Amino acid sequence: MHEYYPPELLKEWEEASLSNNFIFCRVMSENLDLCKEFLEMLLNIQIESISLAQPEKTLDVDFFAKGIRLDVFVKDETDRSYDIEMQVIGKKHLPLRARYYQSVLDISSLHAGDDYECLAESYV
Repeated sequence: MHEYYPPELLKEWEEASLSNNFIFCRVMSENLDLCKEFLEMLLNIQIESISLAQPEKTLDVDFFAKGIRLDVFVKDETDRSYDIEMQVIGKKHLPLRARYYQSVLDISSLHAGDDYECLAESYV
């Protein structure tokens, strides 16, 4: 089987870790127990269960606004949402990026006519 793949590609795959986007997204979206444990440890909160873990979720606010692509979008049983990002490069504007992602998550969860108290808790 290995003879069909270039040696440099095989080497890259063999050296890949959780910081590899493909592996990170697959692990976090397909192993909900691990994803739950990771979020609980990171945020120091309790999560009863995860109801959704979707890799590479795209959110667009409107035609002229900058959309976002979440590495892994997660929702729990209380409707809290989480954006789990694996950021290994391009950290210069990370606080601004996190702020923008948070705002787009908020916009996406509140519908016209809803009171602000309907705004679900979310984490980036």
